[in-house]
Amino acid sequence: MARYDEQFKLKVVQDYISGEGGAKLLGRKYEVPEEKVRTWVSRYRCHGIDGLRPKRSSYSAGFKLEVLYRQEREQLSCRQIATLYDIRNPNPVAVWRKEFDAGGLPALENKRRRCTQVIQNIPLSTTASIASEVSDIDTLQALRDENERLCAEVAYLKKLHALIQEKKLVTLRKRESSLD
Repeated sequence: MARYDEQFKLKVVQDYISGEGGAKLLGRKYEVPEEKVRTWVSRYRCHGIDGLRPKRSSYSAGFKLEVLYRQEREQLSCRQIATLYDIRNPNPVAVWRKEFDAGGLPALENKRRRCTQVIQNIPLSTTASIASEVSDIDTLQALRDENERLCAEVAYLKKLHALIQEKKLVTLRKRESSLD
């Protein structure tokens, strides 16, 4: 997969905005897939020049749940929701949806733990001296992760409860109107 620098992306976006052509025409002109042109333009419109810069991130389960909830609520595509949340690649959103549908909120939690990776790179003698500190850090991080997960779960369940109540109310009103 080809990587494009920020200046090139900006040139393509400026050509698009100035009306020199649509995504298809500019894609052919610059030998770029038209989907990339559309993505760059939408990111630029939403986030400015920062939307064209590279970004590497890992996302919390709460953030993923928020993204999926808004996508569902507003019936947005993966590309649209990725643009709104400045997620550079829309593919993970589809993966999050599948994982969430299959395994619920626990499936959205990050699989890799950074602290254990750091410990593996430290010499054994040093590891023993900082083991208690890392244990405290791990415990604190685990508590924060659990708190974040529970907050997201409570928010999700509250919204689900409200939607169920609303549906019951609509059904009740329909029954009452049909009896009249």
